[in-house]
Amino acid sequence: SSGINAEYGAEMNSDGMVIKGTFSLSKSDPHNDKKKPTIPLEARAMHQQCNNQFPRDMPVSNSISKARMMRNSHLKNIGKSNSTPLKEAGPLQVVGNNQKSRESPLTISTRPPSRQKNSYSEFESLQESREAVVKKMPEPTYHMENNISKMSKANESLEFVDIEEDIDDELQKLDLSSLCSRVKQPVKAAAKLEDLTIADGIKLREIVFGNATSVSFNPEWVQQSFTFNDTYRLEFGLVQHKGGPCGILAAVQALVIKHLMDHYSGNLSPNNAVRQQVLTKVLASILWQAANYKGGSKYAYVCYDSGRSKFHSSLLYRNDGITEKLQFSRCSTLTATENCVEEFLPQFQSTMGKGCILFLYSLIMSRGVNAIRNDMDEPGSALMANHGYCSQELVNLCMMGYSAQNVFNNTIDLDGKVLKGIREPRDIGLLTLYEYYKVFEVGSYLKQASSGIWVVCSESHYSVLFSKKSGCSPHEVTD
Repeated sequence: SSGINAEYGAEMNSDGMVIKGTFSLSKSDPHNDKKKPTIPLEARAMHQQCNNQFPRDMPVSNSISKARMMRNSHLKNIGKSNSTPLKEAGPLQVVGNNQKSRESPLTISTRPPSRQKNSYSEFESLQESREAVVKKMPEPTYHMENNISKMSKANESLEFVDIEEDIDDELQKLDLSSLCSRVKQPVKAAAKLEDLTIADGIKLREIVFGNATSVSFNPEWVQQSFTFNDTYRLEFGLVQHKGGPCGILAAVQALVIKHLMDHYSGNLSPNNAVRQQVLTKVLASILWQAANYKGGSKYAYVCYDSGRSKFHSSLLYRNDGITEKLQFSRCSTLTATENCVEEFLPQFQSTMGKGCILFLYSLIMSRGVNAIRNDMDEPGSALMANHGYCSQELVNLCMMGYSAQNVFNNTIDLDGKVLKGIREPRDIGLLTLYEYYKVFEVGSYLKQASSGIWVVCSESHYSVLFSKKSGCSPHEVTD
């Protein structure tokens, strides 16, 4: 049509005719026919071919299919003939074929962006550029004789030296300590757990309560664990919720204070990490002492609550929701015991309770039920006193490692009946109000505690009395 001056060839696609090359747009002047542009013969032939292939009254579907065939045939020939001017074409400008586009400035094709580029044409152009680059690359040439001569000359100047001795000398000078410190230490192996049998469950309940069918732990014991106080200047203290387990808590508390004074310069406001570390060592030391004192099992047992019953009620045993769920780990060294306690520490410190019960069962199994009965004056006695209080045998088991029933020195022969007391001086002592009542006699082994720390029994409650000055007497502490 008038107003379009096409200088080069064209390309066909499914949307219609797109003319590639440089085009100039001019408005048609009805008063001056001489200004009509002259269209080259090649463009006219292409335009006539499109008119023949796509009549105006042809259905759209037929025109699209024929347009695709035209596109494919033209794409295969575009750029391969030297006569086609597409290689020298300038920037692409496309003009619509309606009257509005003729009168308006130059516009770009309205095809969607996803169809602006043709994958087939891109592939053809990349293939041609690859072939052109390959043709331009010079073929490599090899001059074997020259290379051999150069290598022989280089070998004449080489000097071969044995560097093994030099490397050994350099390695000896290196400081590998920093490198070794970066090597990851082996992860502690998880404790091997064993299930508690119903026979062992019956023995545990009988040594604690006297029988395994009628009595079990009261809520005060079930809810108690080893949790620390967060009050300022009382961070060293263990918290007791209700009466009952105070005997065990007091014995553990005394050892916690001793450990802080011996290893942390008497700092009684430790952070949480230090408290957990100290508690781990204290609990492990109590279990290890009970296991290895005369007549002990030689193995420290650490109990764990599995959450699932391992056996069920019978004529000799009634479920209590705790004992039948026990698992335990057997430790043959103090280090292994500390590692195991550290692994199970979340249960010993659980806010849901049972920590004291787990430790009590661990202590009994470490000492051994038979050894505990041999330590007592009356083998049929139980470790739990009335109202869920700790008996003196249980407190002595925590403090001394054996369940003596008395607190005087050594033994006393009473009309042929041997009463067993404390066998040697202790670092941590014990004082009791029952001595004032003439019920107990506390020997010098417990009164003269070298650490300046005492467990104090005031009728139905146990607590701790201590001084930062070691070697003092109870009178000096109270004064």
